[in-house]
Amino acid sequence: MAKASDTLNKIFVPIDERPICSKKGCNEARQHTGNYSVAGYPFWRKTCSKHHGNAIAKKHGAKSLAEVVANKQGLTVAEYQKQVLIKMAKKQGMTVNDYINSKHPYRKHRKDYCENRDKRLGFKCNYKIRFSGQLEVDHINGKPWDNRIVNLQTLCCNCHTYKTNIKKDYATPGRKSLKKQGIFTRLVA
Repeated sequence: MAKASDTLNKIFVPIDERPICSKKGCNEARQHTGNYSVAGYPFWRKTCSKHHGNAIAKKHGAKSLAEVVANKQGLTVAEYQKQVLIKMAKKQGMTVNDYINSKHPYRKHRKDYCENRDKRLGFKCNYKIRFSGQLEVDHINGKPWDNRIVNLQTLCCNCHTYKTNIKKDYATPGRKSLKKQGIFTRLVA
């Protein structure tokens, strides 16, 4: 068995052509071990990365692979996850909040200016934006589950609060049940 660095002609196998996880009912691709045959063929674990992580966690008496890694580093799971987020954000050249928002169903469409500069709310926004946290994504029709791009607009905090109160977006049916499901909770405190 050759390490990845020892093999010159590594053969890439697209994810849809990889062997399937051996766990009953799982249709995910098996996890690559990082090793190759001398001919360059990759070696696969018997399970996908999710089931492999669960097996490692069970072996260590933990609930998740993140807990195992955090314990080895002397961290809490939250501290470890925060470190991972920071690392991923740096890799993308973003702040942590911008990185989290880039994965969010509608915040990823946030622009870097208040769209009310065009007087769409009946007045022109002249608020000076000093950092991205002052901008929020608003659902134009007031329905927080309608994440179509045509229904999203970027507003500064002032314009968003004004629009929410004028249009009574806070009274949208179903909004409270979405809150209970955790739809509106922040990913990182």
